[in-house]
Amino acid sequence: MIILNLFASAASGGFASIALVRPQILSRSSAVEKFYVRMYVARAVPLAISAGLVPFWYAGVPVSLLLFTAALIQGADVLIAVEKKQRGMIMGATLGMIIHLLCGFTTW
Repeated sequence: MIILNLFASAASGGFASIALVRPQILSRSSAVEKFYVRMYVARAVPLAISAGLVPFWYAGVPVSLLLFTAALIQGADVLIAVEKKQRGMIMGATLGMIIHLLCGFTTW
């Protein structure tokens, strides 16, 4: 399960990095506010790294809470994607949310 979690975290961090370099690819918009993109990346990348790597070395409630937090954020991404009607993001964020939740329960 932690291997799947690593892949889900890497995908999330990877898409955040793409958003930093070429935000129009993900937003389907020509008008992208770089300030908010940078704020998003500044939070998403460290969380993705932490959620992906910490379960390899530690377990228990703190690690589960980290993974549940990552799942909650992915859930928020699902809601945003539903509003924007972006099917790929809906599927990817839903899968990431489920993986983080399952891994969180297994590390509890």
